[in-house]
Amino acid sequence: MPDLVADPRRDLAHRFLDRHTTGFGELRAASSDASNRRYWRTSGPGEPGEHSLIVMDSPPDKEPLDTFLDVHARLERAGLPVPRIHARDLAAGFLLLDDLGHETLFSWQAGAGATDRATALADCRAQLIPMARVERNGLPAFDATRLTTEMQLFDEWYRAGHLGADWSEEQARHWQALRDRIAERLAAMPPVFVHRDYHSRNLMRSGNDWAIIDFQDAVAGPLPYDLVSLLRDSYIDWPADWVEREIEAFWRQADAAGLTDASLEQFIEDFAWVAVQRHLKVLGIFARLSHRDGKHGYLDDLPLTWRHLQWAIDRAPGLEPLRELITGLEPTNAPEHPRV
Repeated sequence: MPDLVADPRRDLAHRFLDRHTTGFGELRAASSDASNRRYWRTSGPGEPGEHSLIVMDSPPDKEPLDTFLDVHARLERAGLPVPRIHARDLAAGFLLLDDLGHETLFSWQAGAGATDRATALADCRAQLIPMARVERNGLPAFDATRLTTEMQLFDEWYRAGHLGADWSEEQARHWQALRDRIAERLAAMPPVFVHRDYHSRNLMRSGNDWAIIDFQDAVAGPLPYDLVSLLRDSYIDWPADWVEREIEAFWRQADAAGLTDASLEQFIEDFAWVAVQRHLKVLGIFARLSHRDGKHGYLDDLPLTWRHLQWAIDRAPGLEPLRELITGLEPTNAPEHPRV
């Protein structure tokens, strides 16, 4: 635990805090994520919890801040809710940010009633229209190479690494052909600004808004991508009728905003193809987080991600062969792995 062992980065964070604030106290672990970033919470003068800030610790050799700051500025200019930056040290890898509190959409919705949950989901979906229109010049393209590399995580880390399942040469060729077909279809979709991880753990309740975090991996990519991240979240199984309703509501708004000229039926099909790509990637990432990084809790999210994948294949005409290929690779077929 950070409080019990030497932590040079924490010492650096304290010195950064002292240079830019007065009267703020100890740094307490706020959260970490699937990357090398960490977040520290600190309280200022006044009643406990009345005034607090977050120190973002992003080691420059592993998670340089340039991209974060670039995307933050784009979102801020578009009027989207992002945490305000109070101070920065790019060389050391620290930012001083607004403290958005403890409630992510994921944690908040667990104790909310159905009506409030549905309203929150609709509010988060509505943010995706202005976000899709955020300036994307200079962002990496979500091209076929990048999409293929992401899906290959399924093969390397989930199938082979987590399940220990073998494929014949014919199955491997079949996988490569399907993988490339998915990547080519997504890469051909008209590009918009894409957050890439717009889901319930990256949306923070902040007053009447759902503030957006973890946006530094933004790309120029397919319009349905962020909607997939939200509605087919690997951490929440939103009711099926809500999902269908929000897909149609988004399509109507996107059509009115000139973001798509696809019919609703075509958009739903595109949504499904994008979902297949994302779920294959996420299965691989969760397996890698466990086996490479020792973050075993993500294995608990494999079953829902797998079910979402099956849902998407059902709605993606032409991908029936993928279902046949991955039959037998269900998370329940994984050997027991020690969680240490």
